[in-house]
Formats: sequence, C-alpha cells, structure tokens
Amino acid sequence: MRRTLYLAALALLQIALIGCVAPPLAQLLRFEMSPGLAPPGWPVTLQLLGTAATIAGTSVALAFPGLALTRHRRSGPRRFLGLPAPATVIACGGTAAMCAALAAIALAPALPNDAQMTAVLIARPIAAGGLALAAAAVVCAEVLRRSVAAARDSRRNRSSGRIEVTHPPELRTRVA
Repeated sequence: MRRTLYLAALALLQIALIGCVAPPLAQLLRFEMSPGLAPPGWPVTLQLLGTAATIAGTSVALAFPGLALTRHRRSGPRRFLGLPAPATVIACGGTAAMCAALAAIALAPALPNDAQMTAVLIARPIAAGGLALAAAAVVCAEVLRRSVAAARDSRRNRSSGRIEVTHPPELRTRVA
C-alpha cells in the first residue's frame, strides 16, 4: 500500500513541479540571466555557458521525480524495499497536503464571499509547503536508498553446511 502511495506521490509531484514551479522559475531565469547582453567576445560566451548550465541543472532537478518513478517502474517492488520508511511517509503526506490545498483553492469560489479569501490565503502556503516537503522527502528517500539483494542472490549465498575440500587432491571431496 505504501509503495503504491509513494509511486502516486512521485507522479503527482512531477506534475506539480511542471505546473507550479517551472513557469515562475522560467520567468526568473529569463530575468536573472539576461542571456546575450554581456559585451561581445569571451564575456558573452561565458554568460551563455552559465545560462546553459543553469538550464540543464534546473531541468534535471525538475525531472527528478519522473526519473525516480522510471527507476521504480523498471526495477519493480524490490527497489522500494530499500527506501527509508520515514522519507516515504513524509513524501506521501506532503503530496496529500498539497493536493488537499489545491482542491481547497479550486473549490474556493463555491464558498461564501467572506470565506473565499481566507481559504485561498490558508491553502496557498499549505500547497507550497506540501510541495516542498514532498520534493525534499523524495530526494532524501532516493539518495538514502539502501541496496536490497535480489531473492535469487540470497538463495545462492546460503550455505548447505557442507565443507568442500579441494587440497590436497587425495582428500578432495566428490559431489555425487
């Protein structure tokens, strides 16, 4: 159950990052970077290289939940077993808080006039906090993930209790 909730949290977090974080971030990057406005020659080249690095790094950061989801879908349930339980619970809780707050914002027009603004003023910070908590928990969970041996590897490493003698050759045990 927790694995399903975590995978859903990854998908919802990816959608939220694309829909809520990417547009304002793109405007901020355009404003802060001002690509191509440096003096001609090396300064403009360095400025464009810095802009390209910023865009590439931001793209990976925004795509991280999608990359983690792809790894989980490809590796199967065994990958989830190595994730720290507190991080997955926080990721699911942050996603749930974000979804509840976004639902409150969407339903605010149906509320009485005096309650609409209050609902929006309360829901927006909760949505942002849930998004931040979910993103941080996913990064922590994926970075702190332990390796879990596959079932076939653990069976192969089990000892039968029998000791094989190989040296000297005259005492060598023979498997029947």
